[in-house]
Parts: sequence; structure tokens; C-alpha cells
Amino acid sequence: MSDDRPNLITFGASPFCEKARWALDWHGIAYKEIGWPAGVHQILARSKGAKSTTLPIMLDGEELIQGSGAIIDWAEEKAQDSDRTLTRLGSLRVEQRADDIIGIHVRRLYYASMLPTSPHLTKPGLFCNSSASHRMIGNIMWPLTWRIIMKRYDINPKAAAESRAKLEGELDWLDSKLSDDRSYLVGDRFSRADLTVSSLLAPFACPDELPAFRDIALPDALVADTERWQRRPVMRWVKEQYEAHRAPIGLEL
Repeated sequence: MSDDRPNLITFGASPFCEKARWALDWHGIAYKEIGWPAGVHQILARSKGAKSTTLPIMLDGEELIQGSGAIIDWAEEKAQDSDRTLTRLGSLRVEQRADDIIGIHVRRLYYASMLPTSPHLTKPGLFCNSSASHRMIGNIMWPLTWRIIMKRYDINPKAAAESRAKLEGELDWLDSKLSDDRSYLVGDRFSRADLTVSSLLAPFACPDELPAFRDIALPDALVADTERWQRRPVMRWVKEQYEAHRAPIGLEL
């Protein structure tokens, strides 16, 4: 495969990065995935002219596309098969709600459950697929990086309980939407709403097609959340979406 493929910059275990990755794979767009370690990613993002330091970022020549939603938009424009479009009436509204609540609080719950007492458990998911030189710098920066993450995401003694409650409410909402045995959240075809919700809940659904989250060592509280939530209809639905619409992931580095 030629070296002119666009680069997808990720944290390997990030649900938002999985959302972008899935959209690119869905449309058959060839790309190379590159990991930037947490902390180092801020320096590298600024060096590329990004408006913020969040990942994922798509680098296509001189073009920079930042954020999972923007990368889906970009993939939709590049798509060769219009029948596989992901954007349908109502899908953007569901996607935005999932991003703003589910995605934010899945990430915060993970950080709140791990960083205060076991920051080393968070590190593998934020460093995977990165180069040896970037990993070395990331290791040097890590004692400061994880404290910056805690401040940025307001990781306080109540954070885990707050985010867990937010997610419980969204899982109730999704279980209610799926109670009529529908296959998709919007319309009668797979859309970016389904892709988004499935990606963002993957850390707790643990689908076979995405082993990254199963391979992360979790504290007891997150293990309990995972086991409890996997009994919910929406988590079974997420696994069905992965099985039906997501090929097993094998990263080419």
C-alpha cells in the first residue's frame, strides 16, 4: 500500500477514535493509523496547526480534519458508494447527544476510576500504536500528563458517581428506544447514529470485533459496571451492530 494514504492519529483505546476508524473502514477508505501518546499529542497537534489538541485527527496531505464527527463528514464526501451513506434524517441529533453525554461520561468514568489511584492502568490505552521515540517522551511526561488529565476532566471524589449516574440515564433512554425491537436507532438502515452509540459504548459492551477494551486491566468498580451493564438490551444491541457491520480490527502500523 502506498505511503500517500492519509494518516489517522489516535489514542488506540479511545471510543471517539474508534468512531472515526469505523467510519473510514465502512467506506473502504485506506489509511494508516498512528498513535500519539497522551501529553505528547498536545505538542504534535499544535505543530500540525490543529485548532485544539483533541484526537482523533485525520491528516490528508495538507488537509487536517479534527474530531470524529468531522472525520465522518470527510469520509462521507470521499465515499465511492452513495448507497452506504451514514448520514440520515435524525442521525445527527442522536450522534450529538451520544457525543455530548455518553462519550464524555464513558471517558470521565474511566479516568475517575483509574487515575487517582492507578494511573498506570490508563497508560496502555493512551500510548498504544505510538513510535518508540514518542513513547519515550510520553513516559517522561506521564507523571505530569495524568495530573493534567485529572484537572481537565474534573476528576474529583464524586466524579465516578456523577458520570455513572449520567450513563445510567442514557442507557435507560436507549433501552426505551430499542424496546420496540427496532434494528436501528434512526430509520431502517445503519447510520452514523448507530455507529456513534456503538463505538462510544464499546468499552462496556466489549464486542469480539474490538478486542482493545477487553485487554485493558480494569479496577473492580469498572469490572462491576461492565458486568452489570452488559445485561442491558442496549449492550446486546451494540454487540449485534458490531457483528453485523464491523469487520474484526487488525491495525496496520
